[in-house]
Amino acid sequence: MGKIALKILYLITLPDLGGAQVHLLTVAAEMAARGHGVLVVVGRAGWLTARLQRVGIETVIVPDLVREISPCRDMRAVLAIRRLLLERRPDLVHCHSSKAGIVGRLAAWLLGIPAIFTAHGWAFTEGVAPLKRRFYQWLEMAAGFWARRIVCVSDYDRRLGCQWLPMHGKKMVTIYNGIFPEASMRSEVSSGALRLVMVARFAPPKCQEDVLRALDRLRAHGEKLTIEVDFIGEGSTFARVQRMAQQLGLEDTVRFLGNRTDVPALLPRYDGCLLISQWEGFPISILEAMRAGLPVIASHVGGVEEAVTEGGNGFLVPKGDITVLAEKIRYAAQHREDFATMGQRGRQMFLAQFTAEKMMTQLVSLYEACR
Repeated sequence: MGKIALKILYLITLPDLGGAQVHLLTVAAEMAARGHGVLVVVGRAGWLTARLQRVGIETVIVPDLVREISPCRDMRAVLAIRRLLLERRPDLVHCHSSKAGIVGRLAAWLLGIPAIFTAHGWAFTEGVAPLKRRFYQWLEMAAGFWARRIVCVSDYDRRLGCQWLPMHGKKMVTIYNGIFPEASMRSEVSSGALRLVMVARFAPPKCQEDVLRALDRLRAHGEKLTIEVDFIGEGSTFARVQRMAQQLGLEDTVRFLGNRTDVPALLPRYDGCLLISQWEGFPISILEAMRAGLPVIASHVGGVEEAVTEGGNGFLVPKGDITVLAEKIRYAAQHREDFATMGQRGRQMFLAQFTAEKMMTQLVSLYEACR
């Protein structure tokens, strides 16, 4: 007998292009393609809802599902989601992002519907202000009782969750993010400028400013290196970073490409990928770079070390260390063949550990165990 199709309701707060949204798009589209019933609830329309509708997946907007803490709107969101659950009667509710994770789990618990929460990096992770960490710890303590299982996207996050939420540790499981392997690949070592790219939103915890400081340091120390860096993304710090690049005289070194929907096609044009941050969960942008055969220079935070090995498929930079970041960029520029070989190793690591098929196999097994 074939497996019984599931009815799954997914929730996420924001529709903007980002790692959690790319992940949810992959999961929802795969579940629909396998014959399961899929409905996605979002706080407002945007990139994610447009992409879901393009592949034939129904979406529902709950306007009171907002990122900011707002007790009145949050309660209205719980009630709206509860009404939707009564109407649709899903077998499972799977929540993504902190706010949707709180209100979605509560609404499902009130009706006795199994709920799963994926933590795309805990809101109480290292680097968050102490009072804010304690506040989100308290919220997650409560919400943990409303979930059947908690998916962590890295072992780092699972260990952090067990440390801060020990009463829910047995519910936590690591399922790495995964993406499809089909994409263009970098084919040869370029002989011109070292071309690097950072694909990230311009907002905390990302640190595009640190990249500019590292480039300025290399120039100030008389390094005669030809390096070009492209930033892909937009957000609240975009204008500030642009002004900083102008003030440092780096207009000929860096470019700001804004949001792009063709990142997989662009990546093979580069020699390496940067991801400089204050904290991370398990970044999909690193997986996209590995898939394309690009070596990675990334901050040593969160679950990054589970995808990037020092000297293996790239370099790890201590958080906020501009000196080390500049040294790693200098090494990449001076040792092009070695840097390119790191990218080839990253491609093999991706195929072995981080494909969408492997992620979906683990996730479907979890669904079947929780229903």
